[in-house]
Amino acid sequence: PFFGLAVTGRAKINEIKKNSDAKLGDVLFLTKPLGVGLIATAQKMGILQVGELNEAIEVMMKLNDIGSKLGKIEGVSAITDVTGFGFAGHLLEMCEGSNLSAEIEFNKLPILASTKNYAYSFIAPKGFTTNWEAIKNKISDTTESQRVLLGDPQTSGGLLIAVKPELETQISELLKANGLYHQSIGKLIKKETDSKIELI
Repeated sequence: PFFGLAVTGRAKINEIKKNSDAKLGDVLFLTKPLGVGLIATAQKMGILQVGELNEAIEVMMKLNDIGSKLGKIEGVSAITDVTGFGFAGHLLEMCEGSNLSAEIEFNKLPILASTKNYAYSFIAPKGFTTNWEAIKNKISDTTESQRVLLGDPQTSGGLLIAVKPELETQISELLKANGLYHQSIGKLIKKETDSKIELI
């Protein structure tokens, strides 16, 4: 027999944030580091070093309950979780739904420290290939390690948050107080023909 899991809940309508309501100029935050899928795959391949799995486990165990606090803040325009489509895939969903593009400072992205040893295409999860094929024409030039991390499918990934610029400090302090990554990673910009991601 097949057993499914369903989660239900209640929320005030005015506290629900969609992934398609981001605004031009919004600042972006990502609450958890990337690389969980890559580390899990390296572990399955038997090449992960002792202790390197613990960091990924800690990330996956951290809850995204900060979303309930963010929902109460009017200046938070849009939120989405980062899961199977990888960071770039979910960011593009936000951009396309909001009719915008994004500018990302790659060096500010939170990334699991141990991924430096495994950020290669031959180690990447199977889902990476599908993810990258869907987004490769919508993102600026990338190195191999950047591609692997941007398209890496996440299990229990963080929240991608679009915030009005004037609230950047407030949101950063809130995330920091809750033990989450709190540095802004980029912003939403005007799109040309199609929604794209520009790495700077």
